Amino acid sequence: MQQLPPAGHYTSRPPRWLWMLPVFSCGLLAFVSPIAIAAKAKTRQAWIWAGALASAWLVGFMLVGSGDSEGALSDLGLTIYFAVWIGAVVYALVMGPKVLWPPKETYAPGGPPPPPPYNPNAAAVAGVHALRIKREEAREIARRDPQMARDLRIGRPDLPRQYDDGGLVDINSAPVEVLRQALGLTGEQSTHVVETRQHLSRFEHPEDLIHLAGLQPSTFDNVKDRIILM
Repeated sequence: MQQLPPAGHYTSRPPRWLWMLPVFSCGLLAFVSPIAIAAKAKTRQAWIWAGALASAWLVGFMLVGSGDSEGALSDLGLTIYFAVWIGAVVYALVMGPKVLWPPKETYAPGGPPPPPPYNPNAAAVAGVHALRIKREEAREIARRDPQMARDLRIGRPDLPRQYDDGGLVDINSAPVEVLRQALGLTGEQSTHVVETRQHLSRFEHPEDLIHLAGLQPSTFDNVKDRIILM
């Protein structure tokens, strides 16, 4: 399996201009690609190839422009010129991938990848999910150890505490203002819940808010995930 280079390292993908330059310049810039490869490779062999191709290009160019348009020198110059042109393209395609080139992105030292961009929707979903987990953990504490739940003041956001229960409200002890603010009940609904609780001493089931305290089922559905009976 081919191992990808670690973050911050260079790649072996050569830039496209390496072979496109001699092609689209009709050979006029054929000497540039071998010199660029030699400059990156920094090896004696690469510089020999670059020097040979550049010298041959110069000789061919000079022979073509010698003025002997129909003579042997001009024909020889054209032959050398086209040979260097094709040779530069082939050399760029063959030797270019063997040299390490910087990627198109900005080069950065190796290290941990940058954090993903902030996504407000994902953050909101994660926040709601985290609150649900906290409420379930708090309910489990109340079921397993009621005294600890009371000591942690689960369901009593109005009291000083350090434990985060995810927004639970104990409908058997929370005052009117907590029912109104934490559960979103109206003042009249909150007062009626507290009066009913005082008359019954305590609620035994969450559904007592419907059957005994007179909450509408739609209102109960909105708050049932946040209520607890201690």
